[in-house]
Amino acid sequence: MDQARLVELVEEATSFSYDEEEAFWGLFSALMSNLPLPLQAQVQGEPVSIIRFDGSQSGLPHGIAARIEKGGQEITVPLAECEITNPDQVTEEWIAAYEYWMKNH
Repeated sequence: MDQARLVELVEEATSFSYDEEEAFWGLFSALMSNLPLPLQAQVQGEPVSIIRFDGSQSGLPHGIAARIEKGGQEITVPLAECEITNPDQVTEEWIAAYEYWMKNH
């Protein structure tokens, strides 16, 4: 994906943010609004379902926490450890924008 599109999405999510903390939560909200949960993914090569994002365990230093269902159990892992399987274009773009922002802030 081209960098101009990533910047556009980040700006859309963070346009009303005054600092990095608010920008993080803007991206969190954008993912909540734009990603069709549950999402099929892999964590350490094993299939899982991302069922929601956990705001209470998410934060700027470590990123978004994803609640996943794996083997009949629900656990929390960093979204960065989840590889979305067959994402649609919107999902792919927003995940890429989040990763881009996290790398650059």
